[in-house]
Amino acid sequence: MIKIGGIIRAQGILYPCCSKTHVIYRFNIDHPLEQLNIAFSYYPKVCEDKEKAKDMIIDALYKFTEEGDRREIVEKWEEYMPIKNLLTISIDDPKGFRGCAHRHLSEQHLFLSEHSASPGFTLGPIFKGEWQITISVHAVVTDECYYTLYVWEGEDYE
Repeated sequence: MIKIGGIIRAQGILYPCCSKTHVIYRFNIDHPLEQLNIAFSYYPKVCEDKEKAKDMIIDALYKFTEEGDRREIVEKWEEYMPIKNLLTISIDDPKGFRGCAHRHLSEQHLFLSEHSASPGFTLGPIFKGEWQITISVHAVVTDECYYTLYVWEGEDYE
């Protein structure tokens, strides 16, 4: 994590073993702000390796279907294509949960202010104190998944 030119500039690499985990970034705001902006992106979004995707889909179908229904469902494995990485964001302010962006977009620009906020977030003052952004790693289906997180104060996306 680097704090140059913004409150947070972070990037990372996630692997399939990181699925169902969280990456947490904590940061302090030393004075109330008018608006807090968050840019979050990750790539790749889709697993392009069809054989790998097929194996993952069939493994999941065997794990999550009843034996009697399995054969018919497994024969239609391609209906579950494409399989995708999924990372989402939630934010806590010094007083607690402020909201979440459980969206499937791999590039998101979010904001919070006293009078408005991105859908999924509660509008309200940007308090001084410790804030937290949690990246929920729901699924990494590619060999690697790269993410960037940028947080800054102000009104416009840079």
